Amino acid sequence: MSQIDPIEFIDQFDTLTISSINNKQKPHCSYAPFVSQEKKFYICISKMAQHTNNLLKTPTASIMFIEDESESKNSFARKRITLDVDILNIQRDDKKFSEIISLFNEKFGEKSSIYEQMADFYLFELTPYSGRAVFGFAEAYKYKGGAFTPLMGS
Repeated sequence: MSQIDPIEFIDQFDTLTISSINNKQKPHCSYAPFVSQEKKFYICISKMAQHTNNLLKTPTASIMFIEDESESKNSFARKRITLDVDILNIQRDDKKFSEIISLFNEKFGEKSSIYEQMADFYLFELTPYSGRAVFGFAEAYKYKGGAFTPLMGS
């Protein structure tokens, strides 16, 4: 395995890139601030955002964490993790809602207090079921069952 720990790599990010499917079965790419807990990711996004409606109608997506271009030594080999995720809408009356919002408050401070105040914000749980990590040439790993393992030839 690479000297890069996938969890540590993800932990350096405040946002994730998310690709969802609209009602015409077309992809839509955006981003959202996130928190994580127990191998799951959480995003809280407004109903006004296109990907909120997409996730409510099609509860699956792909997310990505990618090395900043300014930090990469090679634009063709940027470190990245992509994960396919199942989506669950966590209702406001679920005790998990306030638990996860507390994580947002810890990570982002007052900026995230809007999530509790604005009723049009939805909390989504993203559970990875497959994916890939690429940390350079010949350093590729698959994600399945909660773990990263080397791809053949890596």
